[in-house]
Amino acid sequence: IIGNIILKKLANRLYDKQKRIYWIPFLALFLTALVSSNFIHAYAAVVQRQSVVKSAEHLPYYFPITATRLMISLGVVSQNDLLDADFGQKSELHYPQNEIVSNGGSKQNIVIIAIDAWNYRTLNDTVMPHVYSFAQKNTQFTDHLSSSNGTRGGIFGLFFGVTSYYWKDFDITGTTPVLIDELNRQNYTIRTFPSATMNNPNFAKVIFHKTKGITPSTEGNSAYERDCRLTDNFLSFLDSTQAEQPFFAFLFYDLAHSYDYPKHLKKHFTPSWEYADFMKLNNDMDPTPFWNLYCNCVYTVDSLVNVVLTALSEKHLDNTTIIITGDHGQEFNENHKNYWGHNSNYTYPQIHVPLIVHNQSDTPKTFSHRTTHYDVSTTLLKNVLGVTNDEKDFGMGLNLYDTTFRNWHIVGDNINYAFIIDDNIIVEKKPAGRLEIYDKELNPLPDYRPSAKEISDAIQKVNQFHESGTNK
Repeated sequence: IIGNIILKKLANRLYDKQKRIYWIPFLALFLTALVSSNFIHAYAAVVQRQSVVKSAEHLPYYFPITATRLMISLGVVSQNDLLDADFGQKSELHYPQNEIVSNGGSKQNIVIIAIDAWNYRTLNDTVMPHVYSFAQKNTQFTDHLSSSNGTRGGIFGLFFGVTSYYWKDFDITGTTPVLIDELNRQNYTIRTFPSATMNNPNFAKVIFHKTKGITPSTEGNSAYERDCRLTDNFLSFLDSTQAEQPFFAFLFYDLAHSYDYPKHLKKHFTPSWEYADFMKLNNDMDPTPFWNLYCNCVYTVDSLVNVVLTALSEKHLDNTTIIITGDHGQEFNENHKNYWGHNSNYTYPQIHVPLIVHNQSDTPKTFSHRTTHYDVSTTLLKNVLGVTNDEKDFGMGLNLYDTTFRNWHIVGDNINYAFIIDDNIIVEKKPAGRLEIYDKELNPLPDYRPSAKEISDAIQKVNQFHESGTNK
């Protein structure tokens, strides 16, 4: 306050003396500072200059840019430089909270198939006949919630088992998922087959920087070409694997997210838009043509996933755990609030995704209790990799087969997040700090009063892997 008063008086004196406002030098100084600070941060982030990146974290509501792909294309760093980076930053985290202990595990292969922006309503025998048929023969979890309404938080939660509230902390300190660390410790061959690049968001660094041989991107001029190529690449990998060497594979399909349906392919659902014309979207429009465009894309992804499942059944299915899910949902104005796509609210269409699990020891069954993305890595660590620790040591989830109610499930990131509680009521923390509460259809609930103790306990759980959130 004192500083602002002094600056105000100085400005008044200068104006009285010169009779002019020096807005051009001020604007030039401001723009120079803005551009230079962002350039410095973008460079520091890619070369792991932690003194800069860590300092930026302590400036409230400062969101400097990163430019990993640009820096790679300019030759400032290579992809291998990112994966081999020595972070050299003392961790202020307790993740995991205790040393991981394993009894050796089952040595089963693990395949995770993720479909970007997967609307749960498409899992039927019309839009996804092959995946639907596979689901009927295996285990389904019909009330499964992602860890976010966007790709970054959804994939982060799937692998780490914790909220992407920790993204920056883990990024800066080079902390990798316990799941990936344990796979490496047990000598799994780890491969990635992404359609969209894993450099933005930078999963290649945050999740896999300690892992050799991963592929951060797939060549192709369209999402369809990349989806086809990643399928072929996985088949080639299967042909080259040795039966005695367990493997982990992550396949990430993008066509449903891009709406980039190839013109040469037949449209199975009509009437259909030729492309996603977002300028036409409004609350009163008939969503059918847009929905059919999306369904055509999902139908094509279904056929590619079927190729993968067929190949696995011929080679490794008996000794492979397969998980099929989405990173987040995709809304088509189901709540009639004029929301389309994702990353805009935390209602069911944007955070609910299908989850299908194949394990040779399971009998086909459908579970209706709430499960979350945090449960996936926990279940793999416990059931496949033989980890004997308590689940709380390494994640925020439970075993998928544990029917305990996942109340106060957190979704989102460190700036904007929400808790999903009973009856899918949404308790959202806005960036400005205030709480807003909605029902499952995004109608405000101004008179709803959640328990202060429950809110406090939920926030404590969010911070359980921060140094101050433990008893250590």
